[in-house]
Amino acid sequence: MDWSNISRNLKNHTEEIVIEILEDLLEKNDFGNICTCEKCLLDIASYSLNRLPPRYVASHHGEIRTRIKEFETQLKVDAISTITEAIKLVSQNPRH
Repeated sequence: MDWSNISRNLKNHTEEIVIEILEDLLEKNDFGNICTCEKCLLDIASYSLNRLPPRYVASHHGEIRTRIKEFETQLKVDAISTITEAIKLVSQNPRH
């Protein structure tokens, strides 16, 4: 059994959604002059991911990816709210 291959083929779909939404929110620049250094972005993403449910998919199974679409709308709504909270929190308390 090649466990490294198993690990490579598991993907947390929530990570993809969080990064995508975080990029979109920061591009719109609705948050003013906040720090977008790597440390702050990682803190925002980590904060968000720790508060959202993981949605793991097997990257080589299309039928699983199709089923995850059912959850995506609610996940995006929840993610926007959580990421917005994270941006405000991290920008008020940067670790640098």
